[in-house]
Amino acid sequence: MSIGPAVLARRYAGRAVLVTGGSGFIGAHVVRRLASYGADVTSLSRRQVTAPERGVEQVVGDVRDESLVSTLIERNYDYVFNLAAYSGQVPSFTDHEQSLTTNCLGLLNVLDAIRRLSPRTRLCFPSSRLVYGRTRHLPVDEEHPREALSFYGIHKRTCEEYCEYYGARWDVESVVLRIANPYGPHDPADHCRYNIANWMLDELLEGREVTIFGRGEQLRDYIYIDDVVEAMLAAAVDPRATGRTYNVGSGAGTPLADFVRAAMDASGSGSYRFAEWPAEFLQVETGDYAADISRISGELGWLPRTSLGDGIAATIAARRPASGDLSIDREVAA
Repeated sequence: MSIGPAVLARRYAGRAVLVTGGSGFIGAHVVRRLASYGADVTSLSRRQVTAPERGVEQVVGDVRDESLVSTLIERNYDYVFNLAAYSGQVPSFTDHEQSLTTNCLGLLNVLDAIRRLSPRTRLCFPSSRLVYGRTRHLPVDEEHPREALSFYGIHKRTCEEYCEYYGARWDVESVVLRIANPYGPHDPADHCRYNIANWMLDELLEGREVTIFGRGEQLRDYIYIDDVVEAMLAAAVDPRATGRTYNVGSGAGTPLADFVRAAMDASGSGSYRFAEWPAEFLQVETGDYAADISRISGELGWLPRTSLGDGIAATIAARRPASGDLSIDREVAA
């Protein structure tokens, strides 16, 4: 049975929820949706949002701060969405310490605080398609080998194992979602490592030229942010998801060049060119990817509802100056 927006609104109304990384791309959307459902939301982020959602408590701090995390978890939240992260495959090689501490130590702080102080709290953890590494078959199901090609992917895989361990050893309830390539309304990023789909949309909207490595034939699974948020909220609230791992994507692969052309058509601006793969990017290239979403659709009834064309149009509409008003920390992008 599907858990739609109306059911989710009833489930979250009056519930206490902590969102770490609450000013990030996914986090900001999760906070906004929870606030609209009447949840009692606390957002933990290293940056204070200038125009926060009404009724949302902002806490400025770092998920790596064990004392702060413990103080918050002592409030006995019903749900925690751990969205604080350090993103990027290539940057994780040169900034591996920050990737390790933010992604792994941050999650350990949350998990251990729940174990010690609030064992009834349920955790939702966003992992990444990048834990799979080079894809062996399409679509990629959850049983595909996890052979990450970067420290970032390894750290995400390690975080999944932390969740499994805390569940098996101390009955800490969690659900893991391996998210494909999310995109949607956002603040501009100053580098493509934060979210390549959104970054390309920004470049095209500004009338700039986008560089596509190879011939743009590599398949990616682009998933609109509203669908991602609905999957996360549905999985966190559903007892059937406890201890489970789910792919979250559109279920279809789209060539990168086709995504760029669709964005150019919708925005009426920008251009692209093809270029050889830089060595550092080629080393972490996973090959084609499309998510097998039959597990989450079969067990939880979730299916994406936004087509690629509609999602691109909505993103462009929100990014134009008259309506581009999201406040999002560029550090966080799954």
